[in-house]
Amino acid sequence: MEKVTWGQVLARRLRRLHVTDPSADLVGTAGRLVGLHAQVASSAELIAGVRTPGYRLGDASTALWTDRTLVKTWGMRGTLHLFPADDLPLLVSAWEHRQWPNVNAAWERYHGINLAALKQITEVIGEVLPGKVLTREELLAEIATVVKAPGLEEAVRSGWGQMFKPAAAGGLLCSGPERDRNVTFTSPRTWLPDVSWDAQPDHSTAMTAVLERFLDVYGPATHEDFSRWWGVDAAKARRLFKEYAEVMVQVEVDGIAHWSTPATLADLQKEKADATGVQLLPGFDPYVIAPIGHREQTVPDGFIDRVSRAAGWISPVLLVDGVARGVWSHELKNGTLTVTVEPFAKVTAATKKAAKTAAARYGELYDAEPRLTWG
Repeated sequence: MEKVTWGQVLARRLRRLHVTDPSADLVGTAGRLVGLHAQVASSAELIAGVRTPGYRLGDASTALWTDRTLVKTWGMRGTLHLFPADDLPLLVSAWEHRQWPNVNAAWERYHGINLAALKQITEVIGEVLPGKVLTREELLAEIATVVKAPGLEEAVRSGWGQMFKPAAAGGLLCSGPERDRNVTFTSPRTWLPDVSWDAQPDHSTAMTAVLERFLDVYGPATHEDFSRWWGVDAAKARRLFKEYAEVMVQVEVDGIAHWSTPATLADLQKEKADATGVQLLPGFDPYVIAPIGHREQTVPDGFIDRVSRAAGWISPVLLVDGVARGVWSHELKNGTLTVTVEPFAKVTAATKKAAKTAAARYGELYDAEPRLTWG
């Protein structure tokens, strides 16, 4: 088994995630990261903004609603992401596991809907959305003409979108442009006219591509890492790694067995220096989210609760040489963007100077004068 160090792994991850190697354009950034986490819309903008020189706040909206080169839908882990529109057919083929949730008695009690009703809801969505852009209430009205279930209205109105996620996984639903401050939904098959669904790959081809992309950008990784990122249980991820083993190689990272692709391993072995530099990464940044097994190397002992907070909230972090050394927040007021860093321990003057440069990028994004303070 080939061996690499954590220093090599983190250096390469920073490069492949466009943290130390900037991206050429927004759609390329979204593609490399396999989607921009958009459960909090501002996070998607900042994740793109710190990686893509020339990006300005609002560019994602233009790509979504005018150019339609990005699409917003529920993706990995059932969370909203912005994906390159051209990637959606492949991802839909790979999302076979997400088509139907584990609808047991507890799930039915919580949501007030059973599996039969959920399948009816999904069928109606597939029939009524093509060529239309409907608000949640308008879509509910269409569904209610067919589905007769006591808890229907409450379930469909839920902001978590559980009733819509099977349709999203099947490529029947995506987000549409906001209308009068109301979210809307539409069919990606009519909303994305330049996307070819005729060339949609089969599940096996799509799953191979997803695994290779994950290992290329986020690896080396274990099947547990993939399970947390993709949103399946560890047993399912283990079976997937076994099924697609021909595209993987094992690699030892400081004594622990991981999986990689041959190309990723070859690239890793060229990495001569450990991760270096100071960055201010935004909330829900993919460097922090995945892989979960890397957090022992990227978050110091005793501070994981400051980074990965309650309800799945991932804090913005001060990154020093690939390791989280603090968290930060910002406030925009009267043309000044105040960035406040709360370090986990005393930081050097050189780190403070580099953090000031990192904060300047956020000033550019918000078109404001940056001001860095230390808490």
